Amino acid sequence: MAVSARGNRIWDGVELFEGGAALLTDVSVLVVSDLHLGCEAALEYEGLSIPRVQTRKIESYLLGIIDSIGPRKLVVAGDLKHNFSRNLTQEWQDVSRFVHSLRERVPLEVIKGNHDNYLGAILSELGIPLRMEMSESGTRILHGHSGKRDNRPTIIGHIHPSIRLKDDIGASLKDRCFLFDPDIKMLILPALSLVASGLDVISDMTSDRASPLLPEKGLKAFEPVVFSGSKAMRFPQVGKLRRT
Repeated sequence: MAVSARGNRIWDGVELFEGGAALLTDVSVLVVSDLHLGCEAALEYEGLSIPRVQTRKIESYLLGIIDSIGPRKLVVAGDLKHNFSRNLTQEWQDVSRFVHSLRERVPLEVIKGNHDNYLGAILSELGIPLRMEMSESGTRILHGHSGKRDNRPTIIGHIHPSIRLKDDIGASLKDRCFLFDPDIKMLILPALSLVASGLDVISDMTSDRASPLLPEKGLKAFEPVVFSGSKAMRFPQVGKLRRT
């Protein structure tokens, strides 16, 4: 997938890219979240069969953006794999393939998400540590399912944010989005997974309590950003959209 090398700046030092990636421009660190590799195998256990193409498409997207902007490092901010309870064979294969493919181009760091209970066993064979969180140029990066908020600029995943867009005749389309609050400098990444369902943060009020790192007023002050191709569309605050 060809990705424009020009990102959309949300505050000094942070740019967003179509497809779900964010770049810390001061240190050239690319951050993505919620890949849920091996999700197809987990769904098969539940009786739903879908083509096993997710890992290949995510690889293609990331290799394209890496070639376009040339980051110094790639950080996966949690939920690299999907199954909570064990390592499925497909997950082991998909994670190994992903790591081998990506680290030929760029150093890779992985943060533990709530789906990554057994990921350490896979990564240890590949020589990659599994971190709880990390900091780059003063920006805190973690998954978002646990922890306490502090005053540092913060990037998380976990919530899988999306918004439902409606046209004048009532047709609607749910699309993944970034969420950011410029006052507290917190950015929530969309899920990179192609099959993990997004949480509509406008209609689903439980999204306000989806992470312990969110402020007391939840997502109300966060602004959604949705990409149409390489063009970023910035929406009013979630709280204002809920009142329309």
